[in-house]
Amino acid sequence: MLTTILLASALSGTALVEEADRRNLAYTECLFAQVRAAREARLPEEAMLARLESECRTKRLALEEITLAVRRERGDSRAEAQANWDRVHGNSIEAVRRAYALRLSEQQR
Repeated sequence: MLTTILLASALSGTALVEEADRRNLAYTECLFAQVRAAREARLPEEAMLARLESECRTKRLALEEITLAVRRERGDSRAEAQANWDRVHGNSIEAVRRAYALRLSEQQR
């Protein structure tokens, strides 16, 4: 939480959003790279998800931190910002999982 406060005070407004965009891109690129590698290796869903968590964890945490800072700057409470992150991130990972499962089943035909 202290790093989020320090981050928000060091960056504000447009700079904060631009940093969020950079971190989002880094995390998204990591996810795509890991999904491609997992698909090429024909890993099961669970292994792919574990790979995402282990290989992209640092980028995910960085994005979560900046997202919480942006939401807090816009007036959300800490709990509201965290709930929003948890919902949006959970939905995103679920979409990746579903797409992966579909591609995996297509490969097995």
